[in-house]
Amino acid sequence: MDTTIASTQRSPVLLTWLATRNDPYERDKSGGAFKEPRVWGPTLTLMADPESPYKGRIDDVVVFRQAGPKAADHTRVYEELVAALEEHEMAPRLHPVLWDHDDPTDHAAIYDFLRTEVPRIRRQFRDRELVIHLSPGTASMHTVWVLMCETGFISQPFTAVQSLRPGERRGRAPVNALRLGVDTFFKRWQETKPAAARLDDHQSLWDPSQFRSTKMRALYDEARRAARLKIPVLILGERGTGKTTLASWIRLKSPFRKSALDSAWPAVPCGQYTNETMRAELFGYRKGAFTGATTHKAGLLAEASGDTLFLDEIGDVSKDLQRLLIKVLEDGTFQPVGSTKVERTDVRLLTATNLPDNELRGRLDADFLDRISAFTLTVPPLREIPDELEWLWPNVLDEAARRAAAPTRYAQLPKRHHARFVSALQRHPLPGNIRDLFRVAWRFLAARADDDAPLNVEDAVDYALAAIDRDAAPDGSSRTIARAFADMEPLPPSLVAETPLDPNRVIDDFKAWFAAEARALGQRTGQPLGDLVTVTDRTLRNWRKDDSEAPE
Repeated sequence: MDTTIASTQRSPVLLTWLATRNDPYERDKSGGAFKEPRVWGPTLTLMADPESPYKGRIDDVVVFRQAGPKAADHTRVYEELVAALEEHEMAPRLHPVLWDHDDPTDHAAIYDFLRTEVPRIRRQFRDRELVIHLSPGTASMHTVWVLMCETGFISQPFTAVQSLRPGERRGRAPVNALRLGVDTFFKRWQETKPAAARLDDHQSLWDPSQFRSTKMRALYDEARRAARLKIPVLILGERGTGKTTLASWIRLKSPFRKSALDSAWPAVPCGQYTNETMRAELFGYRKGAFTGATTHKAGLLAEASGDTLFLDEIGDVSKDLQRLLIKVLEDGTFQPVGSTKVERTDVRLLTATNLPDNELRGRLDADFLDRISAFTLTVPPLREIPDELEWLWPNVLDEAARRAAAPTRYAQLPKRHHARFVSALQRHPLPGNIRDLFRVAWRFLAARADDDAPLNVEDAVDYALAAIDRDAAPDGSSRTIARAFADMEPLPPSLVAETPLDPNRVIDDFKAWFAAEARALGQRTGQPLGDLVTVTDRTLRNWRKDDSEAPE
C-alpha cells in the first residue's frame, strides 16, 4: 500500500457516498441517534482531522446519496453533515447527486449510475485532483469504486483514499491513499498513441468502457481476438469513425509492442507522402542515396521491429511499394534505399482505409490486398450506433473547449440542452462522424464565447446545429422533389427505383429546413421570429426534430 498523498496547487475535489450510519458522527444504527461521546465519521475525519492531508484543502465536495424509499432519512443525514461542516468552520461547495435506487448492494445499478456521473464530474472539474473516498457506503459501493479506479475508468488526476476513525487506525494515519497495482491495458492505452504523423486525433475520444451498442462491443471483441496473433489486420470505416484508435487498442492489447515506443509508436498517413518519400520513411536510406541524404537513416520497418507498424490510407500506396511490402510480409526482409544489404524486421502490420471495397480493389494489387487483409475489421459510422452519442457528445464538447482554449463553463450543459443536442445528432446521418460532432461543438462554443454579442444557450444550440442542418436529408430525395416542384418539372423515375415515395418524409424534411432557416434569418436581421413567421417558436422546435425535454 502506498500511503503517500501528493499535494497539488489547485484544491482537490472530494467524491464520497453519504454514510447514513456514520456521517457526520457514528450512530447506533443507520439514520439513528449519534453515539455519545461523538466520534467523527469518515467524511469529517478526511476533512477535519488535524493529521489528514486534506484538512482545509477541500473546496468542493460531491456527495452521492440515495433518493429511493428512504430518501427522507438520507436527506436528514445530509443536512446533519452540512451543519457539522459549518460547526467545524468548513464551508466547501457541496454538490449533492441523487441516486434513485433502493438497493445499495446492487453492483450493476451502482456501476450504471457512476459510469454516467463520474465522467460528467470529471468534465466539470477538469484537471483537478479527484479524491475518491472509498470508506463510506456499502461493500458493493466500495467494490465498484475500486474497480473503476483500477481499470482506468476514472481519468487522471485522482487519488483513491481510505479514512480511518480513531479506533481503526492502529498506528496508521487517519487518511491513506490506496493503490492495488492492477496494471490494466485501459490505463496503458490512455498513455499511448500513434506517432504524431497520424491524420487525426479526434478518435482518441472513444472509450470501450462506456460502449453501449452491440456493434461496438462486438467490434472490440473481434479486435481482441486478432490482437494476440501476429497477422496483418485491415481496418475499414468512413472518415472520422475511430480507425486510428482501434489500431492503437489492438497494438496495446497484443504482445507485439515495445514499451519504449508507447509514447509515439510508428504510424504513417500514406496519403501525405510521395512514392519516393514514403519508401525512404519506411525502408530507411543510406548516405548519398539521393539528393539531401547526408546521413544514414533507419526507416520505420527497422524501428518497429518487435512492435507494430500502422499504415493509414493504405489505398494511396503505389504499386511499386506494394510489391516491396509483400516481401516484408512474406519473409521479413527489406533493403534500405541506396543499400545492397538485405535487412530483417519482425514487425506486425496494421492498415486502414476509408475507401469502399470496389475502389480499394481497384487501387491495390490482389496479392497485396490478400496479404494485408488476413483479418478485416469494419468500424461502424455514428449513424449506425446512435446510443454511443449519449456519452460521446459531452466528451467531444469538453475536448473541443480544451482545444479551442474556450472557458470550460461553456461545455457544461443543463440536461435538457444536452438532450436536444443528442436527439438532433442521433437523427442526422453525420457523414463526417466524430468530425461532425466537433464542427457542431466549435460553433456552439463560438456562439457562447462571443464577447461582443454572445448568444444565450438556447440560441447557441440552434446556431451550432445549423452546422449540420443543411445535410439533414440523407438520400437527397427530398431535395430532388423540392427542385422538381419549384421548376414545375416531372419527378425523375430514379426516385422510385428501390422504394416508393414517402410524402411525410418530404414534408418533415421541408419543415426541418424551414425552421432552421427561419431562425438563421432572425439572427441575421435581428428581428424576432414572431415578426418573420406565422407559427410559434415551439412549433419551429418541433419541426427541427430536436425538441427533447429533460429536467435540468
